[in-house]
Amino acid sequence: MLRWLFILVLAAPTLYAQLPDVGELEKEIESLIQENEASDQDLVQLAETIERLKENPIEVNFAQAEDLEKIPYLNVFQINNLLQYRKRTGPLYTHFELLAVKGFDRETIEQVLPYLDFRTTSELPDLSLSKILKYSRHDMIMRGARVLEEREGYKINKENGYLGPPNYLYLRYRWTYQNYLSIGFVAQQDAGEPFGKPYQKTGVDFIAGHIALLNYGKLKKLIIGDYQAQFGQGLALWSNLAFGKSAEAVEVKRFAQGFMPYTGSEENRFFRGAAVTYRFINALDVSLFYSNNPTDANKIVSDSTGTVNDVSSLQTTGLHRTLAELEDKNANRLQSYGANINYKTNNLSLGATVIQYDLQYAIEPGKQLYQKFRFAGDQLTNYSFDANYLFGNVNLFGELAADHNQNLAGTVGFQSNPTDGFYLTLLFRNIGKEYQALYNAPFAENGNYGEKGTYIGMQWQLNRVFVLKSYVDVYRFSWLKFGVNAPSRGYDLMGQLEMFFNYNFSAYIRIRNEVQEANSDQERPIPILAERSRSSLRIHFSYSLSRQWQLASRIQYAFYNQELTNDKGFVLFQDVRYTFKKLPFQLTTRIAMIDTDSYDARIYAYENDLTYAFSIPPYYGRSTRFYLLANYPLNDVLTLQAKYAISTFYDRDEISSGNQTIYGNTISELKLQLRIKL
Repeated sequence: MLRWLFILVLAAPTLYAQLPDVGELEKEIESLIQENEASDQDLVQLAETIERLKENPIEVNFAQAEDLEKIPYLNVFQINNLLQYRKRTGPLYTHFELLAVKGFDRETIEQVLPYLDFRTTSELPDLSLSKILKYSRHDMIMRGARVLEEREGYKINKENGYLGPPNYLYLRYRWTYQNYLSIGFVAQQDAGEPFGKPYQKTGVDFIAGHIALLNYGKLKKLIIGDYQAQFGQGLALWSNLAFGKSAEAVEVKRFAQGFMPYTGSEENRFFRGAAVTYRFINALDVSLFYSNNPTDANKIVSDSTGTVNDVSSLQTTGLHRTLAELEDKNANRLQSYGANINYKTNNLSLGATVIQYDLQYAIEPGKQLYQKFRFAGDQLTNYSFDANYLFGNVNLFGELAADHNQNLAGTVGFQSNPTDGFYLTLLFRNIGKEYQALYNAPFAENGNYGEKGTYIGMQWQLNRVFVLKSYVDVYRFSWLKFGVNAPSRGYDLMGQLEMFFNYNFSAYIRIRNEVQEANSDQERPIPILAERSRSSLRIHFSYSLSRQWQLASRIQYAFYNQELTNDKGFVLFQDVRYTFKKLPFQLTTRIAMIDTDSYDARIYAYENDLTYAFSIPPYYGRSTRFYLLANYPLNDVLTLQAKYAISTFYDRDEISSGNQTIYGNTISELKLQLRIKL
């Protein structure tokens, strides 16, 4: 999955120079997030990783499988074929030799070439001060955004309303020396959050930073400060972004990267402390980490003393705009520490992970029946064992995890490339309803509630023009969920036909149908479950008229059904991008027409945005949507970007609710960004 994430974020920092097709970026992002809220996840680190990969290409003649997995467009079988070819013939001296590797055609080679280095000697990095100062890179982004209409929260008194101004502010700096040293920080202030004391001890609401030494001989990683952790298949420890089902139907396997410096802006789901990975022998990595990080939580206050004894849950929104939200900021403290041992060759990987969590205040979940198996207490331990084995055209992978009460969760997957152009994936998961984990992200529908599921995905290159992708996922839950008062089941079907006629014209058709059981809307003596289905049909065209003009068109229908409810909706939009001939200036715009019967029939669509900013809003109601994005590289150092977006509703005279309410039928936003890159 990670390599497809790389494909989508590659376009973010290099979109204007690299993509001949205006719809390619949208296609890749939406093929991964589908019609859901995955856009809320922080994609900044992924964008930054691929940009650094392009600046520091991988040395083909010394790379291991784990290195090549970072490259876009390559699957596990192509990587294995490349390594086997290198083993048989010796070093590769030029990219033309890749034509002799099975699975590498001219198009694939052209795509991966920016990430490859064919040097035949490798040396320990020179960390002398003179070299560091001479070849270091500096990257700073300053961003501001504001909704132009006034929300209710800024009008009412400070006791219940927003305490800060309606401006979103973001500052990010990263200093790097090749692929060996990294120093960086991020500061973020959400709209409505107050500055300075007495509300903010550090002046701004959120600050994160790190210092890292990477790939220095046997010392693979040493990070001090803030970092993320990925191990196994995400059952026991996976603290950052991980996609689930998508139009990339065969890409469900997790590609764990171990520890990574944290440069995102998600304010709770990361570690703060120190992490190290050391390679003791050629194939054995040992990783250790420690973290002590405050985290947001919903406090349970004693009525008699007014002191905090427990918390009901940990929060993830990162919003601290009101007195109530500020009371929950850093209301708990999470101490985490653990280790991972990983034995890895080009064909085999075996890993074991253990992590211990200690909370300052115990979690005391609610008393509703569906909350019975939620984590409770102030200590939690997770263990896991993961394995990956590649032989010929078959790849087996999986992970078995347990918590300190010996509750189990497991996943096992199978990938195959039985013939050229055809790929098949099967994945089975069984997550016990009693299994507990704090920072995990397994491939699953929900990842808890006693989930069992079977997933089958397929990709078939029918010919040079047509590619067929599809999946079916069948699952069931052995316990209750919010809004589902009994064990339930569901299934999810998707099919996509992609058409690549030439470099100037491509299209795809996607059909999806998801059915789940939920509480019946009808009053009955004994509550029962009823089926709830969401279906969609999308037709998308991308075409380039010239080097200056690129366009994309889409029509999408959505259907939502539950008993007596039959809502439908559609979105029709046109994208246009124009690149000036004599100026380094580019304009991208969209006009969308939207008509849905309800929010349940909403449709998500990726929008072009500022570099390292990602926007995939829901389109709903009877409305129109327009945005204009301008990109102007002033020189090789400075780039200025601006985006204006406006939605106009024709079926309501107020938007949103509570403190977010806007009285009127329009909501507009202005974003400005300056990037300095040396």
